[in-house]
Amino acid sequence: MMERAVVISNQQMLALVVVATIGTSSLYAPSTLAHYAGRDSWYLVVVGGAIGLLNIFVFLWLNRMYPEKNLITICLHVFGRWFGGLLALVFIFYFLDLATWVLREFSQFFIITLDPAISMTWYLIAGAIMCAYAVYYGLEVFARVAEIIFVVTTFTFLAIYMLLISQYHPEYLLPVLEHGMVKPLKGLMVSVSWFGDLMFISMIIRHVRHTKHTPYYAMAAVGVIFCILLLAVLSCTMILGGETTATFTYPSISLIQNISFFHNIERFDAALVAIWVMSSFVKITVYFWSALQGLSDLLRLRQPRRFIVPLAAAFVICSKYKAWGLIEIASFYDKQAWYFVLFQFFVPSALLLAAHVKEKYRRSR
Repeated sequence: MMERAVVISNQQMLALVVVATIGTSSLYAPSTLAHYAGRDSWYLVVVGGAIGLLNIFVFLWLNRMYPEKNLITICLHVFGRWFGGLLALVFIFYFLDLATWVLREFSQFFIITLDPAISMTWYLIAGAIMCAYAVYYGLEVFARVAEIIFVVTTFTFLAIYMLLISQYHPEYLLPVLEHGMVKPLKGLMVSVSWFGDLMFISMIIRHVRHTKHTPYYAMAAVGVIFCILLLAVLSCTMILGGETTATFTYPSISLIQNISFFHNIERFDAALVAIWVMSSFVKITVYFWSALQGLSDLLRLRQPRRFIVPLAAAFVICSKYKAWGLIEIASFYDKQAWYFVLFQFFVPSALLLAAHVKEKYRRSR
């Protein structure tokens, strides 16, 4: 094991799941979903949220069957050292790959919003150092940080959307589901992939101080993610309209720039950027930690912290050459959403099925 006696609370688990999931998706969701469903983007959030709830059930059920194991050790237990080890290695690769995608997105965002003259490499190095530092001190430390960020994030989102109420045009949502309930589902895979970002719960849940309320906290996390995403999509649609929302890269930032409080306080988009940066930090860190924990369990490492610096360096190199720019990153998230859903939902569901079959066979003997 990477750490001894690592324990976090239900509240910290909820905070980690919400903050790591909601940050980047809240910026992309309105535009991407509007591209598929126009004014009915909210419908994709609703259906995606329902599947996200099913996704969390898969990991909760695996934890119920194997309370002392994480996703990696469950793979080894169910499929054996060879095939299970191969599957575990694939999951570890996915954790690392997702972390590098978010790190690249992190640096690209700074280039656009701050100073394009600064080399992207410096942003990558800064992000990797911050996350490596957090991983070094462990899950308990950055879970406490996430708890603080969660409060700031939820309060800021609610405050922003309340300040926008006077600009809402509910008629922009009409007619509802004009093209039926099936056609908008072309973008369902993208919506499901955002809710699926909570899959790292499969690595942290064995460290949660379990109570009878633990499953409810996990489901509540999905509920909070759903509400914030729905508010983001509805706000953009009711202010900008479905077609206009689809033309923006970050529609949430664009509409928030119009907020003026007491005619003197404005530029609330800076608050949203700050939230996005903090959320990205938590997301990279928790997947970095998951990958390191997975390597520790798979290879039975005694001192896994020695791998933090090499992995951080690999993150910087891989992130730099992963894509040409923000448009290519957004296109990959959109067109290749199946890649994320495969590891977030389909493979874990198959693992759960295989675990049930194995346990049933073992009991029958």
